[in-house]
Amino acid sequence: MKSVILLLSFVCCSFLAFGQEDDEYYQKPSQRVDVKNSAYPNLDRKSVNMYIGVEGGMEANQSTLINNLDGLIGKQKSKDLYWGIVLGYNMNDVWSIETGYYKNPSYVIQSLSSGRSFPYIYRLGTSLQTIPIRYKRKILTIDPITKNATLHVGVGVLLSPDAGNKKVGQRIFNGISFDPQNPKDTMKLQITSEAFLNKSAVAQAEFQVELHGRVSNSLSIVVFARGNVAPKGLVRSDIKYTVNQALIDKAQQLTNGISFNFGLVFRYNIMRSYKYRDKENEE
Repeated sequence: MKSVILLLSFVCCSFLAFGQEDDEYYQKPSQRVDVKNSAYPNLDRKSVNMYIGVEGGMEANQSTLINNLDGLIGKQKSKDLYWGIVLGYNMNDVWSIETGYYKNPSYVIQSLSSGRSFPYIYRLGTSLQTIPIRYKRKILTIDPITKNATLHVGVGVLLSPDAGNKKVGQRIFNGISFDPQNPKDTMKLQITSEAFLNKSAVAQAEFQVELHGRVSNSLSIVVFARGNVAPKGLVRSDIKYTVNQALIDKAQQLTNGISFNFGLVFRYNIMRSYKYRDKENEE
């Protein structure tokens, strides 16, 4: 029994020993976490990082309904999932610029009374091919000892080259009002909803707050909250209500122009280098 316990203890100690990282003194300079600058005290050193990332989240968007056709139609909040990729440049873990690609969902959610306990739901709009250009800056180090948690703010612009004045969807609801005692009084009801995209969607402003958590020297997890600002009516739905092909009433639904994004970014450093400057010349 003692031999078994001794053998298990030896195996456990071996795993722990092999699981530990080698001392940085024995590593190549390019593989060290932070190369000491004691040999050149007159030089100011700054780190430079290139990184890539994958992001995913949810976008929430509100809309305005003009005329509900006496309760026949209503509006709901749009909640859409999306994903994207980012490529960025970071200077000394203080500021960064980045770009990338993601599909920016732009929809209005319309409800139509069905005469039952639940309405029909229409989703009208499109997902824009979007290229973000962002500038971000660190404003707070939450953990000053390890510096693994930091808070950042940023601004940016969202470019969507595929935006334009065009029709992006249509829904048609047909109904019949029938009286068996008076067949001639049968009425054919129709509600038509047509969705249009505005060319102003080609550029939108973005504001963001990010919480960065460094998992390792190369990997970070970022939690973000963003606000997108665009002109009202980026997506517009024109609604017509007809009875026996005669126009009875009209309505309109417009996106409010302000949407909010919440999500995560998994960020990986693909390159790290250092810049040196003479402190005396800067003074």
